[in-house]
Amino acid sequence: MRYLSFIKHPCFLFCVVGVLLAILIYRHAYTARPCEQPQPIPFNHHTHTAANKVAMPCLGCHTGAEHGASAGLPAASTCLNCHRHILHTDARLLPLHAAANADSPIYTAEPLAWVRRAPLPAHVHFHHARHVAARISCEECHPSPNSPTPHTMDSCLQCHKKHSLPTNCDQCHH
Repeated sequence: MRYLSFIKHPCFLFCVVGVLLAILIYRHAYTARPCEQPQPIPFNHHTHTAANKVAMPCLGCHTGAEHGASAGLPAASTCLNCHRHILHTDARLLPLHAAANADSPIYTAEPLAWVRRAPLPAHVHFHHARHVAARISCEECHPSPNSPTPHTMDSCLQCHKKHSLPTNCDQCHH
């Protein structure tokens, strides 16, 4: 038992607690968590993008992905191009009409407050246009856009290796 006497030393306990605390902080900061906040409209990507449904391309709404770092969200007026006539009386679309339909009695011009579904840590700089130019399909990173996608450094590195793209750190961390 004498060889375990270092466990009683205050420095040992301090180090153990410090390491455990560092692990907890790291896991909290770098673990993807599901988006729990409700969206202003119960939007379903499958309804809009499925081949047997509307079959809209991702870039039809997320126009920023083709030329910029952010995919962006469509303006409410873009949604209203169809929904002024399709499902226009559906109560789920009231926030859309309030935001963009000047002919609606509930019009407020208050923009829709969408919640990001696939947040990345602040130190990661992802550029959508580079991936579009490399002909990486949206579905490769967003296989199920209705639910949050847990992006990890490992999943990104695996994809970069698969497509023979650079894997040096400063491509995404700067």
